[in-house]
Amino acid sequence: MIGEQDREAIKNLFDENLAEPVTLVFFTMPKSLLYVPGRESCETCDEVQQLLEEIVGISDKLELEIHDLQRDREVAAQHGIERVPALIIHGAESGRLRYFGAPMGSEFPNLIRDIVAASRKETALSDETRQAIGAIRDAIHLQVFVTPT
Repeated sequence: MIGEQDREAIKNLFDENLAEPVTLVFFTMPKSLLYVPGRESCETCDEVQQLLEEIVGISDKLELEIHDLQRDREVAAQHGIERVPALIIHGAESGRLRYFGAPMGSEFPNLIRDIVAASRKETALSDETRQAIGAIRDAIHLQVFVTPT
């Protein structure tokens, strides 16, 4: 899925920038050969899993943990996952970054940058933005929605 030229660019980026290990926790639901009314299916899970396997294969500082939403309900509940495909990026910090859907197309570069940021314990936020966020006392649930073009 990742072309050779892009793979080489990502490898260089990872070699130069990954500081700490990062675990990608992926929740999937394998396609069923049998249609079951009322049972959800995941049209992009296989492709997302293949993409993540390719990304993890680029650096030994990356690990992929795969969970089946149906079989691993306890793990999914611990992470607040109720739909697939879902990806959690775990770096050295305690925060979490989650992707729902397929991080492909225009979202792919963001995924790569987020992996690097998690590894380096960094964000691109300005000091002014950090201070504004630090002043918020209530819990925040931020969601960003994208649509394929």
